[in-house]
Amino acid sequence: MKLGIWCPAPQTIRPDPVTKPMLDALTTHGGGTDASFNYAVKVLNRAEELGFDITLIAQRWFGPDLDSWIFAAALAPVVKKMRLMAAVHPGIFDPRIAAKMGATIDRISGGRFCVNIVNGTRPAEHNMYGRWIESDDGRYQQMHEFIRLMKGLWTEDEFTLDGDFYKMQGGKMPTRSVIAPHPPFFAASRAEDGMNVVAQECDTWFVNYDRDHANYEASLKRIATETALMEERVKAYGRKMNYGINAVVIIGETEEEAQAKAAEHVREAGKAQVGVSGVGANLIGTPKTIVERMKRYEDMGISLFMLHFWPMHDGLEEFGQKILPDLQLS
Repeated sequence: MKLGIWCPAPQTIRPDPVTKPMLDALTTHGGGTDASFNYAVKVLNRAEELGFDITLIAQRWFGPDLDSWIFAAALAPVVKKMRLMAAVHPGIFDPRIAAKMGATIDRISGGRFCVNIVNGTRPAEHNMYGRWIESDDGRYQQMHEFIRLMKGLWTEDEFTLDGDFYKMQGGKMPTRSVIAPHPPFFAASRAEDGMNVVAQECDTWFVNYDRDHANYEASLKRIATETALMEERVKAYGRKMNYGINAVVIIGETEEEAQAKAAEHVREAGKAQVGVSGVGANLIGTPKTIVERMKRYEDMGISLFMLHFWPMHDGLEEFGQKILPDLQLS
């Protein structure tokens, strides 16, 4: 079992009294070194001490969030152990630039860089910063070519691609990543076409589950069914897949207290326009319940837990005290 943590950022964490002034300051001039970045370093350094393996730096184009790839580069010298996973959107970012930047961050970090490939669900973001493709099959074809081009530049002396979205003749990028053959790709695609691309090109797939935490048993069945189908896909390509899950951890002294906290979190996070889908993973309950559910997921083949807490720092400390001693990290 490996643990990951979402990097604190405006549209990925629910604000609390400590973080709200930092996040609000991103929309104003002045203030010196960014306080939200310093807070992220504090949280991630503590996560490293607790044995966390990786952090996910989300990319949000609308809103005050700092750019994920520049954020990853800035974290590289101050977060010294964890892997750094930066999100990228095909259709907004150019894969040739991404390959160069990715190899650079990988070298700076000593081989700790990873890519979270996100096809996107927000047309307005793509149309402002890039180009939204209306057809699902077109977007996933673009995603596939995006990954192929990055990998080709990372691994081949000369790379040629005659795609529908990207074309390159004898492309060369001599910079090589520390990690061989290239930094790994993570994805959370839910569409059939997307999962086919994941099966061919990605190293870790974040499983799907019901967003409503009341449907825990149904989610378990869905995870079992879809991971079995993914296994069939990757075996057909002669590959292997790792499985992860995104989750919000909500701890209570009793089950009733935890459920009340979860309801409050969904309500308040919604007001703050922060995603709450991680609640559906149902790591909600007493410490005993949460440990049992994490071990159950592990038995189903999930090896990476990408976790989110509220408040982030205090929730991480509570997790370290009440949950971590009963987990076996790899």
